[in-house]
Amino acid sequence: MSWRSGLLKHLESLPWPRPETVQVLIHDEEDDCFGLWMIHDGRLVEVPLPHTRRAWWYGPPKEGNAPDPGILSRTDRGPVDWPEEIEGGDQSRPPAW
Repeated sequence: MSWRSGLLKHLESLPWPRPETVQVLIHDEEDDCFGLWMIHDGRLVEVPLPHTRRAWWYGPPKEGNAPDPGILSRTDRGPVDWPEEIEGGDQSRPPAW
């Protein structure tokens, strides 16, 4: 997971001639599909896609492990074993990215 740390910040820092046209597709090994990220107000944010949901397995950080980016799952393919959701906190940008 450590290879992805800082990916979005790096992409945001590049001198895009038209940042409003930038689209980043990210597919982590456990994701069901690609997630779409676009620049809004100078930051890359994940654009919600129909029939998908990102879930996180947050818990106590494990020493030496990168933060959990969550898993993007399709909701139209059958039941999904969702993790228990933790209240509070902004999950719009997983710290792993």
